[in-house]
Formats: sequence, structure tokens, C-alpha cells
Amino acid sequence: MGRSVPPWRTRADAELNALMPFHRALSPNERVLLDQLFNDVRQRRSAGGMLPAHNTWQPVVLSMLIGLMKRLDDLSNRVAALEEMANDD
Repeated sequence: MGRSVPPWRTRADAELNALMPFHRALSPNERVLLDQLFNDVRQRRSAGGMLPAHNTWQPVVLSMLIGLMKRLDDLSNRVAALEEMANDD
């Protein structure tokens, strides 16, 4: 039996590939940032595939936001650890 909708991984990769002209128009520093967002999507392919939605952008954006939140949380933890070290002195 065939699928009515291609797998999410295929659709997500197609969406990311469609953004390549935008990617090329960015400065080199901004390209690195966009590449990080793209990697956030790729790292969460399994989770994205769990949504039955036909809208590819919902799991793509959620994956990017989760990646951003993870980096923000990591930075917050580092700042807290540094503040604690400074207070111990």
C-alpha cells in the first residue's frame, strides 16, 4: 500500500533545500547560524515524523525552537555556575 504523504524526513529535507538561495544570500556568520538551525531539524527527525500533519513547517520550526532553547538553557547553566564560583571567592 502506498503512502499518500511522503515521509517527514523527505519533506523536511526538501524544505531545507528550498531555503538554500536564502542561505547563500546570508553573510558567512549568518550562514553558520542557519546551519545550526538546519542541524536542529536533522537531529529531531524522529520526533518530527511522529506528527501526522501535512504541514512540514510545524515540526521544522518546533525542532529549531527546541534547539535554540537547549542552547539558551546550556548558557544559563554556565552563567549560573560562573556566578556561583564568583560568589564562593
